[in-house]
Amino acid sequence: MSEDGKKLKELVDGMRTAMLTSTEPDGALRSRPLTVQRVDEDGTIWFLVTTSSEWLSTEHLATCNVAFVSDDAWVSATGGARLVQDQAVLDDLGDPISNSWFTSDDPPAALRVDVEHADWWTAEGKLRRLVDMGRAAFRDTQPDVGDRGVVHP
Repeated sequence: MSEDGKKLKELVDGMRTAMLTSTEPDGALRSRPLTVQRVDEDGTIWFLVTTSSEWLSTEHLATCNVAFVSDDAWVSATGGARLVQDQAVLDDLGDPISNSWFTSDDPPAALRVDVEHADWWTAEGKLRRLVDMGRAAFRDTQPDVGDRGVVHP
């Protein structure tokens, strides 16, 4: 398990929704919200998706971006994705609420995103940021806007 993978998992812990962006055949970028099922310590991000979605073709998933946002952290992760239809993986990722989105006519597949690079930013809560901005304006300095980093799981 890489330290960078652990850092990515720590950064997005508790963020249940992410925007996944992939490329259309015409080169256009398209994004969709997906529920995060799990983030592994090696930086792998897992979602459950319906197998009938048009955007799930291999060429659309060769390069993708997963964006996470919370009140105090922002993460933009890029890598490649692929569908996994192994029943053991589906059983492990599924839960009664997630499984309710799928039918026998439109079964789930696991979408595995293997993150190669992630940029991240963190900052204290909103009140702390406001105080820092006010202090910086009063002192004619730049506010401390938090930390920034890059990981390569």
